[in-house]
Formats: sequence, C-alpha cells, structure tokens
Amino acid sequence: MIEQIIQSLFIIAATGLILLVLYQIAKMLGSLFVIGLIGFLAFTEVYGIYLFFTERYLYVEDLATNGIWSFTVFYIAFNLLIVAGLVIKVVRNRIV
Repeated sequence: MIEQIIQSLFIIAATGLILLVLYQIAKMLGSLFVIGLIGFLAFTEVYGIYLFFTERYLYVEDLATNGIWSFTVFYIAFNLLIVAGLVIKVVRNRIV
C-alpha cells in the first residue's frame, strides 16, 4: 500500500517536471520565433532595397502580374507604416 502511494507521488513529480521542461521549451521557441521574424523582416528590407536599385523592372512586372496582392504593394505599404510609426514617435517625443 505504501509502495503504491510512493510510486504515485513519483509519477506526479515526474509529470510535473516534464511539464515544467515543456513550458521552458515553449518559452524558448516563442523567443526564437520573434528573433526569426525580426531577421526575416530585416532581410526583406535589405533585399527590397537591393532589388530597387538593381532590378527595378521586377517591381513593375510583379505589380502588373499580381496587382494589389503583389510583393511590391506589400513592401511599399510596410515601409510606409514603418515611416509613419517613426514620424508619430518623433512628434510625440517633441511635444512632451
């Protein structure tokens, strides 16, 4: 009887440790996802600027082929949002 209680306690403790390890792994994966997302956005920005100066016709072809759902429209909108966010931040800091 006591042996079964001790085994049950060890099983509960082992399950708790496993869940704790899985939680720590999930936290780490969340951080890695954010790092990967930032890296992807930085690569997209740098590559977009590179293409703008070297292969301008690709933007026009992409826009003509895919219309509003093209990379070009996404790239322009994304950069406008970044610039608008920076302008708003600067204006708010100057007012305060």
